[in-house]
Amino acid sequence: MLFLLAVGLACVDCHKDLVERYARTPMANSSGAVNPALEFTGTVESTTRYEIARHRGKLELRWPGGQAGLDFFVGSRRMGRSYVYSDNGFLFQVPVGYYSTRNQWDLAPGYEHDAQPDLNRPIGPECLYCHATGARAAKGTWNRLADPAALHGVSCERCHGDAPSHDRLVNPRKLPARRRDAVCEQCHLAGEVRLIQPGKSLDDFRPGQNLADYLEVFVRPAGPESMRVNGHAEALAVSRCRQRAGDRIWCGSCHNPHAAAVTYREMCLTCHTRPHREEDCIACHMPKARAYDGGHAVFTDHSIPALPTRAESRPGEPRQLLSYFRGERASPRNLGLAYAELGSRYRNSQWVEKAWPLLRAAAQSQPRDPALYTRIASILAADGHLDQAEQYYRRSLHLDPDQYDALTGLANALARRGRDAEAVEARRKARAMVSR
Repeated sequence: MLFLLAVGLACVDCHKDLVERYARTPMANSSGAVNPALEFTGTVESTTRYEIARHRGKLELRWPGGQAGLDFFVGSRRMGRSYVYSDNGFLFQVPVGYYSTRNQWDLAPGYEHDAQPDLNRPIGPECLYCHATGARAAKGTWNRLADPAALHGVSCERCHGDAPSHDRLVNPRKLPARRRDAVCEQCHLAGEVRLIQPGKSLDDFRPGQNLADYLEVFVRPAGPESMRVNGHAEALAVSRCRQRAGDRIWCGSCHNPHAAAVTYREMCLTCHTRPHREEDCIACHMPKARAYDGGHAVFTDHSIPALPTRAESRPGEPRQLLSYFRGERASPRNLGLAYAELGSRYRNSQWVEKAWPLLRAAAQSQPRDPALYTRIASILAADGHLDQAEQYYRRSLHLDPDQYDALTGLANALARRGRDAEAVEARRKARAMVSR
């Protein structure tokens, strides 16, 4: 019912059956306000003992010396569900989640090695983009939604657009292949590095447009080494089926977004007319395995291997990056940012050395690029060039003052130079973006 209200009468009046069926799918129920009566309770034993219980009409997380209300959920619970608590409207992740495949609560991804309860990880719109249509941050904040009611799952306009007239809405199946695939790839394409194009916002992307105008995604040339939660698109792209069938195979070949039920074998038989077994093909050729970035949940291998050989462990450092959309024609700016991201992630100076000349050249040709300036500043600060780092942080913040990372980086650079009063002010501004 909440989803039907969120969609509005514009769709329901003409497509009542489709909307009602879609309202029961995982995608439509990928976020929302917690209804304690529909949630499971339980305990999690780690270095801290957590209890999830109903109390006075709310679902609460309790631990020795503290408690927090579980106000919102993220995830349909088909595989699992994460939870969010709200502090005066500012959203933070909680360190536990529910894993449906195991029917139990456990630590959420990224919290496995925490010695103490950590409820200070903000959840911003970029985290919620694929789980909630229209989740945008309030001005001057990073993790406070302009409209908390936007947390109601993925609604019709995510795939069909929000044009005011019906004849301008989009049917993905009728789009050219590249733009058709983009409708799914806006959420199901993770890559090794995912960057927003300069001067763009992914919130402005609409079905039917070219996703590459808004997003740059770098992948491994041979495809992902291990299972990734949102790695479906790049895995399918390197599969033998996609390589041979080309654009004839896409997400919609097997998945009906308007219904929870899917049939895979029928799609396989359109090419493999003489199957070697009567069982459903995906049991062997699209096996489920644990995603290295998905906690205790398991996901389907979309690389469609002849034998289930994909590793379940965290993949090693990539040797090369390739633009998913442009191949080797990625811009120096984007390639430099991708190299710098890998250098930070793996603490590998060789990636940073490859990034540096690209970033400097891009800074001269693209003089109004806050993300570029912030990355250059972070590299300068790490190398001890604090005066130059401060200059680049300030250039970045002049263009876009609502950057938590830039404010934090500036505060650290100022503190290292002994300018404590200015550092305190920069940290105050940063804190104001993520908490009251």
